Amino acid sequence: MCLTSSVSGRHAVPTTTVPLHSPDFYAGDPYPIYRELRNTTPVVWNDVTNFWALLKYEDVRYVSGHPHIFSSTKGITIPDPTQPEPVQEGNLIFTDPPRHRQLRKLINSGFSRRQVQLLEPKVRQIVKDIVDSVDPSREYEFAEEIAAPLPTRMIAEMLGAPPEDWEQFRAWSDAAVGTADPDIELDSMVALGELYEYFTKLIAARRSGEVSGQDDLLSILAAAEVDGERLSDADLLNFSFLLLVAGNETTRNLIALGTLALIDHPDQFALLQSNPLLLPSAVEEMLRYTSPVTHMARRATEDIEIRGQQIKAGDTVVMLYGAANRDEEIFGPTCEEFDITRNPNPHIAFGAGEHACLGAQLARLEARVMFEVLLGAYPTIELTGDVSRLRATMVPGVKRMPVRLGADN
Repeated sequence: MCLTSSVSGRHAVPTTTVPLHSPDFYAGDPYPIYRELRNTTPVVWNDVTNFWALLKYEDVRYVSGHPHIFSSTKGITIPDPTQPEPVQEGNLIFTDPPRHRQLRKLINSGFSRRQVQLLEPKVRQIVKDIVDSVDPSREYEFAEEIAAPLPTRMIAEMLGAPPEDWEQFRAWSDAAVGTADPDIELDSMVALGELYEYFTKLIAARRSGEVSGQDDLLSILAAAEVDGERLSDADLLNFSFLLLVAGNETTRNLIALGTLALIDHPDQFALLQSNPLLLPSAVEEMLRYTSPVTHMARRATEDIEIRGQQIKAGDTVVMLYGAANRDEEIFGPTCEEFDITRNPNPHIAFGAGEHACLGAQLARLEARVMFEVLLGAYPTIELTGDVSRLRATMVPGVKRMPVRLGADN
């Protein structure tokens, strides 16, 4: 790694040769580089695609907690100068207060702690169906065949997809998660196009009254008003895709990467097996240690200084969650270790502030039940090949993770 100074219409600023803009960086092991940058230049400028990277926990929390200074409206991912600036009017994740609060309030009730608790029997049945279908004599692609069906099915039901469409919905969803990976981008874009048509039909059925009296999220949103106006079809499409991506990708990768962390740390795997009451704590540590979402970006609305660096109005600021979640000042000398007994564990894997992940409680429930049932039936999980990650900057999920599941003899 090399640190230099860059002058580009501003005072000299620290830059790095580390390709923080590249999908290949996140598909590998970024943590040693995170550690070095955190200890040398925790606020560093990327002069390839022009953004500030923040690697310290408190800085990430500060940016998250001040949406009037750091806006979401111009995009929430690492800038790509080859692509047009996103236009996402009406999309919850691209809005600032007070509009953001108004939109979020419409679906908050569906993701409240109480409502999520009511979903546990359904989650448990889906997990049981997945685990009961396992054949110990064969190899499985863990992310696709074990981790993915649960969040995909839950999101399909929450959006009001009828049971006869669930298998197709899952196929679309599985394909769509690869949109950022150049290796599978074409298939993913086809799937997104078909999903767009499908969501459009679901929305039209609710607008026309063909489907009525339902309590799914699309039905609730179709009838909702903000400032006396109904949400547009574009608003509903944005909500649908947001829930699909946030509810599917994040949870499937939490389950897959959490399983990989257990495999890589057999002492912690054995500890969890001997003390299942540690499961909630283990899920929190999986979130901290793996940070399934690598980052979120914001656009500065005014000049501000962070750790001596002058952030200019209009600059993009990228919050690196994986780096923040291993900050020595917060997590101590064991910050790089995977410890399922870690307490306290104030990770920010779900973000923080106004834009903290709406589905955090559901993701926790899904992961907890999955590990409880899966490890209860198959206490040994063996990798049978190399693990590969999607080439994506934001959610470099598991592309390939071949495993064999084993029961006690």
